[in-house]
Amino acid sequence: MVDINKVGGLWVREKRLLVVKKKGLEALISLGGKVEPGETELDCLDRECLEETGRKARVIGYFGAFEGRTIDQAKTIKQSCYLIELDGEPVVNSKDSIEGFAWIERDYASKGILLAPQLEKQIVPALIERGYL
Repeated sequence: MVDINKVGGLWVREKRLLVVKKKGLEALISLGGKVEPGETELDCLDRECLEETGRKARVIGYFGAFEGRTIDQAKTIKQSCYLIELDGEPVVNSKDSIEGFAWIERDYASKGILLAPQLEKQIVPALIERGYL
């Protein structure tokens, strides 16, 4: 059984992926968040991208679903991921829990960048394998 259902937005531009720095987390995560009751995955993605970046997202296509553990390993998480584009550069919303954004390349680890487990072990390798990064 999955504890958390999340939808992730993957914005890849020039072989780089946009990731999010959330307050209180050392590891970077993908755009997106938890699906609320009555919400579709795409509704959730629209809401989360607007909240986190101040920008609307345009879905390019479905990328895949990934299951793993949360950063603290306490819960299981399923993340349905969509390739997206934002309608402008992301901006930090002081009312949200986002501290900033970064663009990472496939060699992020050699630069000392720490990613959330699911992003590091499943999503980024899938992006590399499919030629996005």
